[in-house]
Amino acid sequence: MTTGIRFLLHCLAGGTIGVCTVFFALVGALVMAFFTHRDVVIPGIIRIWRSTENGAVALNFVPDAVGMIVAGGAIAVAYVVVRMLLGRRTRRARTAE
Repeated sequence: MTTGIRFLLHCLAGGTIGVCTVFFALVGALVMAFFTHRDVVIPGIIRIWRSTENGAVALNFVPDAVGMIVAGGAIAVAYVVVRMLLGRRTRRARTAE
């Protein structure tokens, strides 16, 4: 497979992993805020607190879309860099044998 196609596939996989990681962090933070009765903050991504409105429990949150994009992008970039470097290293090891 050519390097360009591998790079694009790694970018797609890295982007998917980044989005899923941020999503699971948000879901985990919501669950923690609901069950622990405390404020939950993921710095630069979201702030969640629990309150009571009309006798019912409510979760209030303030998301930071830019922080979410940066976090997902950083995970994607890290994935692509690691996969591209490991791919070169394993190809070199195979040709040396």
